[in-house]
Amino acid sequence: MIEIGNNPNDIKAAENPIKKKKEDISALKKQLKLPPSEHPQTKEVLESQTQQHEKMDLILQLNAPLKEMENEWDNLIYLK
Repeated sequence: MIEIGNNPNDIKAAENPIKKKKEDISALKKQLKLPPSEHPQTKEVLESQTQQHEKMDLILQLNAPLKEMENEWDNLIYLK
């Protein structure tokens, strides 16, 4: 590795080695085909969302017969 001194006033010169390092790391990751990193709470959030969807599905299933009964009552009331 070649050491390069930089002028503290030249921001572009300081950013170039950092950018090059990030590019090298991403290229190595692609070569290794590492799985993407995952946030530690991702699994918990996914489980929570799944539970919420299951609860909503159950509510909708239970609500359907009630709606049918409500419609039947409305029909009976309006027929009189």
